[in-house]
Amino acid sequence: MKFDTDRLNNIISNITAKDSFSRSYIIEEGEDEIRTDFIEKLVSGIECESEYPEKRPCGKCGSCRQIAAGTSMDVYHMNMSGKNSYKTEDAVAMLDRLRMGSYGRYVIGIIDDADSLSEIIQNKLLKTLEEPEAGAIIILGSSNKDRLLKTVRSRCTVIRVSDYTIHQEKEILKKENLHEIVEMITGGEIFFYELREKIAKNINTRQDAEELIGLLEDEYRHRMIYGTSREDMADAINTAESALKDIKSGMDYNKALKRLVLEVQ
Repeated sequence: MKFDTDRLNNIISNITAKDSFSRSYIIEEGEDEIRTDFIEKLVSGIECESEYPEKRPCGKCGSCRQIAAGTSMDVYHMNMSGKNSYKTEDAVAMLDRLRMGSYGRYVIGIIDDADSLSEIIQNKLLKTLEEPEAGAIIILGSSNKDRLLKTVRSRCTVIRVSDYTIHQEKEILKKENLHEIVEMITGGEIFFYELREKIAKNINTRQDAEELIGLLEDEYRHRMIYGTSREDMADAINTAESALKDIKSGMDYNKALKRLVLEVQ
């Protein structure tokens, strides 16, 4: 997942500013992998040793490399000793580590899946969330901040990962998949079931189907201009346009695409 670098750097600058008003943060994101990736980049930027704030995280300094390798002495992930939950002693161990101070810029305590914290543990964390030790930062990873106690939320700055994600990435991936489907249809001998699965996975709306047909028509026109049988390409274009009209007139797009594929093969 790609993040908006400028906005991410602004967060890092605000957190590391001498007059920063907050040292406790909730990172909210429903997808665990994306949330974990964001937290790692954020933590790397906070600990980064680069003299240029706009270059953090640089990925090259000792701190960045240690965090990437999971060996940083200043980054403490709270251990989940229960089968599916944190225990009180897990929180005590993290708080003890934060009190020891940092070896580098900051000492950072991370509690991912903070939604699973019991009320008892959340209440135990309250004082530290409100007044962390000098040089300490606490980060709570959450899929839904509303599952945390209101008193915990009120003591943290909430950062929604979706606000810092480059949403264009999904659109680019979608375009790539549509072009792959066009290549499968026009590329000669294929297994129909593979094409059917590809279409089922990537064509989820009537708009998707119309976009696919538009790309298919563009490919046929290109082939018509650059040497492929004009008559065959003209027939293929007419078939594609007919499928598009059927979809626009209300036919189920899956049925229209299936007929189109069978007719142009």
